[in-house]
Amino acid sequence: MSILTSINPYSGEVNATFETLSDEEVITKIETAQSAFLNWKNTSFAKRKDLFYKLAEVIEADIENYAKMQTIEMGMLIWPSIKGLQGTGKLIRWFADNAEKYIGTEEYELNGMQGKYIYDPLGVIYGVGPWNFPFNQILRAAVPNIMAGNTQVYKHASNVPMCAKQIEDWFLAAGFPEWVYTNLFIKASQSELIISHKYVRGVNLTGSEGAGSAIGALAGKYLKPSVLELGGNDAFVLADHRDTVEMAAQATICRIANGGQKCNSSKRFIIMENHYDSFVEEMGKYMSSLKLGDPLESETQIPPLARLDLVDEVDAQVQKAISQWARLICGGHKLWDRGQFYAGTVLADVTSEMDGYNEEIFGPVASIIKSKNIEDSIRIANDSDFGLSACVYGDDENQCREIAEKLQWGMVFINAPAGSQPHLPFGGVKKSGYGKENGPEGLRAFMNKKVVVY
Repeated sequence: MSILTSINPYSGEVNATFETLSDEEVITKIETAQSAFLNWKNTSFAKRKDLFYKLAEVIEADIENYAKMQTIEMGMLIWPSIKGLQGTGKLIRWFADNAEKYIGTEEYELNGMQGKYIYDPLGVIYGVGPWNFPFNQILRAAVPNIMAGNTQVYKHASNVPMCAKQIEDWFLAAGFPEWVYTNLFIKASQSELIISHKYVRGVNLTGSEGAGSAIGALAGKYLKPSVLELGGNDAFVLADHRDTVEMAAQATICRIANGGQKCNSSKRFIIMENHYDSFVEEMGKYMSSLKLGDPLESETQIPPLARLDLVDEVDAQVQKAISQWARLICGGHKLWDRGQFYAGTVLADVTSEMDGYNEEIFGPVASIIKSKNIEDSIRIANDSDFGLSACVYGDDENQCREIAEKLQWGMVFINAPAGSQPHLPFGGVKKSGYGKENGPEGLRAFMNKKVVVY
């Protein structure tokens, strides 16, 4: 047994502690989730829809307090925390409203044959969650998995145990049968015990490249299907434009979402040489002007990082970039007297010879890369080990669309920050993972499309 500790990133105070489960307790919970699955899979779409509508209502009934919990445990700014939970309610209702359309039984007549396609749930699905969006990213996977007729057991990140417990409490308060959703307070080393269990039929993970590699390897070892939504070193491509001040402001907004701790936020800013110097200057000004402080205060723009070790990790990456001759425009240091903060940082003149060109920096740090022209910008954008989301900004929408079509990324957003919508598939390529969350693909991720031939 070990202890999971929830620590307020701003104050450093301990919020709560929780004990982890023994191997025997974990196995019991899996077996109970399997028993729940045998009943839940036969629940009608209408009943599932009613329960998920109730789940959304439970969350929305006390949304400000739940948002505050997310803020004091992870450090998220309070207004995005509230907005994120509002979006979670919309996500729940979208899957409730659309599930039967996408995974209901389909009749077919093809090449003189007739029959049905029947979407069967697989069973117990093991989820591994990230800390950066403690509520939404868990439910983005769990809701479609459960709506599809599976049951879900979830290992949340170790630094957000209060949010982990709250999600299970929401399902129970909404009237779901016990064990349809099960929180697991466990150590990372217990994942193999779970994935190897015969009742666990699939694995979904949102997290780092390292976590995805480890969990993906275990899923392959035990022949379990998996969906991995991993990190990104996402490209922001700036096309032709007239207002560099505005473009730099928009670029900074794309970078600092959730304190820069967002897998699909822009991180590599690819700027053509004719706009480069002015863009670097303006982004430095904008980043330097942002207010760091208490994430519960509405005027705060950059919150503390979620964990103390992450401050050291970000600083090590920044200092390495500087040692490799990246040009520091602003920031580039810790703020020890103000909690777990890292100053808003802009690095210019980043080149392919530097580690920062291709690695993900999970904090308020922007790396600016110079290109010769649009085609060179596209080349640089695609020259990455990652491929989650990209953004294209510019005045000519047709030009932006042409650029977007040439980018090798899972999602591309034009003149808007990268985001997530319930009806659109979410996922990347290369080291950003495989499989899709959200949309019809999210519903079908852990289902067997059974072919019945008459």
